[in-house]
Amino acid sequence: MRGLLTGLKKPAFSLAPSAKEKLQNIVTGGLLTVLLFVLSAKYPWVLDGIDNSISDNQIGWLSKPALSPVPVIVEVDEKSLQKYGQWPWPRYQVSRFLEAIQQAGATAAGIDAVFAEPDRTSPLQIQRAIQRDLNQQLPLTSINETVRDYDVILSKTLASGPFVLSYFFNFDQSNDGSYSCAPKSASGAAIALEGMKNEPRLPSASGILCNVSLIQNAAKASGFINSMPDKDGIYRKTPLLIQFNRKLYPSLALQTYLTAKRIDNFLLTVSDNGLRLKAGNVTVPLDNTGRLLIKFPLKNQHFNKVSASDLLAGAIQPDTLKDRIVFAGFSATGLHEIRPTANSPQFLGVEFHAAIVDNLLRQDFLQRPNHSRGIQLLIAAVLTLGLFAGLAHRGPVASVAIPGLIIIALLASSQWLLAQKGMVISPALPVLMVLLSLLVLTVMKYIREYIRAKEMTLLVARTQEGIIGSFCSMSEYRDPETGAHIKRTQEYIKILARHLQNHPKFKSVLTDDVIELLFKAAPLHDIGKIGIRDHILLKKDRLNDNEFLIMQSHPQIGADIICSVAAQIGWNPFMQIAHQICLCHQEKWDGSGYPKGLSGDDIPFPARFMALADVYDALISKRCYKPAFSHNKAVGIIKEGKHKHFDPILVETFEAIHGEFREIALRFLDNDDQKNTLLANDS
Repeated sequence: MRGLLTGLKKPAFSLAPSAKEKLQNIVTGGLLTVLLFVLSAKYPWVLDGIDNSISDNQIGWLSKPALSPVPVIVEVDEKSLQKYGQWPWPRYQVSRFLEAIQQAGATAAGIDAVFAEPDRTSPLQIQRAIQRDLNQQLPLTSINETVRDYDVILSKTLASGPFVLSYFFNFDQSNDGSYSCAPKSASGAAIALEGMKNEPRLPSASGILCNVSLIQNAAKASGFINSMPDKDGIYRKTPLLIQFNRKLYPSLALQTYLTAKRIDNFLLTVSDNGLRLKAGNVTVPLDNTGRLLIKFPLKNQHFNKVSASDLLAGAIQPDTLKDRIVFAGFSATGLHEIRPTANSPQFLGVEFHAAIVDNLLRQDFLQRPNHSRGIQLLIAAVLTLGLFAGLAHRGPVASVAIPGLIIIALLASSQWLLAQKGMVISPALPVLMVLLSLLVLTVMKYIREYIRAKEMTLLVARTQEGIIGSFCSMSEYRDPETGAHIKRTQEYIKILARHLQNHPKFKSVLTDDVIELLFKAAPLHDIGKIGIRDHILLKKDRLNDNEFLIMQSHPQIGADIICSVAAQIGWNPFMQIAHQICLCHQEKWDGSGYPKGLSGDDIPFPARFMALADVYDALISKRCYKPAFSHNKAVGIIKEGKHKHFDPILVETFEAIHGEFREIALRFLDNDDQKNTLLANDS
């Protein structure tokens, strides 16, 4: 035991962050940033989905300015169908419908319908069909020539008023490029495109679906009705311009606005933030593909609507459509087109056009800059690196408070840009990176603290072993003949406890941790002997009664030492087991032991284990008052002590494994003479 404290390595343990840890933080932050850039390049649609979701909520938090009263929807609703029959109506009825809009004083009327085929209900078309299919003549002499072709009637109405027809562009790459019409619309002039950093990527159509020629040519203007939702099925933006046959064409909503404002041209320029469309005194921000990010009506906001049947019946107020921009479309079940938005899952297609015009009239635009993703990536990268450099060794309060404040600042600044500038720059990516950085940093801290805790545990364990060794060395210096007694008793207790670990009586208490504590506490069993004077402790003859009484005080002295230590560091399982071993290892099963005279199960089980191990080792060891006994003789004496000195269960187990006790004794001999004595065959 004198050498127990020698040779212990100094543990590499420090509470201060090392240069290696700081480098690990920077490298981890850098790798996370690189991963961010790679994922954003490879899976942009994932980030787009997150951005859209966050932006939808932010737009929903905006104040609710009143919608412009100018856009009005005249809808073919259920009541209109019930009164005038199912759609499609005869073209003369559509003509009456449009004339009523014109007479009501509308400045422009966008028609959200395509008349791609001749009206088969026209008398002229019926005559031709009967002649073609039945080879019969159907005279029309009784029908006035002015009403024989309903398409002619509609075309005359279209030519007389501010009506804007719809058509649909085709983007099928297999199309041969042919087209059946050249839509009339405002002419666009694309300027200042050459030499710009961000070339526009306007969609280019390969074909077109128009109205029948008679109707298409009669209308003064027309606009396309193409639009596509985002990948989540939500409509957020729509093209205002599409290229076709090397010309730019406006959407139905834009052309209807231009017609109402009597604007016959528009200018298109390129900026760092996207395209700019200038129409009159309005400048519309578009992205590089010519799409407008629409500011849709919020919940509980609705455009003014008029039933087509009420309009035809003259049942509306005279000024309802006066100086209004009208969109004629459908709301009847089975006819209407649904374009779900973030605010309304049942947003009608005709309302879609009205929302665009509302944005143009109020000049209330949303804009997502072309470089918004770059801004997000830059902010996310800077924050990630900054957090890894600055938070790695901060306390728990700062580690949570600083990211929390950063997230609040990101959300607030993004909301301010949206509310004040109409700039849609989602904070989602920076916020996610802040949260991810916090998570990774927390995991890293946990791992480091776990490693530190392991190192501290090892340090404490080594310190504990050193203190125990120091205590034991005190008694060893006082009684140099004990030799390897401490090491042997440790091993005896461990092997005995291992064999009894599954015994019903000890199963609940002999856990692996408890066995390890027994092993570590065993050397302290005779620590109380440091309080016994040398003339008694080292006496070569038997002790007299008074001296023996003094010797019997060593368990209490040892227990008092443990108590004094526990008073300083606090009681724990180790201290409790050590106290039980010191105080009670001289107690006997039949109650004849000391210092308390405990018996049976009243003796703490650690002390009962220590008693057997201590007696066996004392028997095979030479003492100043006795010679060493052989293993066989020691086993016999232990057996005789069953029900007297020792717990019967422990003795029974000892009888089964005493050979292992002998092997332990042979591994940790005091000297060669002890080996010969140990292996003697005497009984």
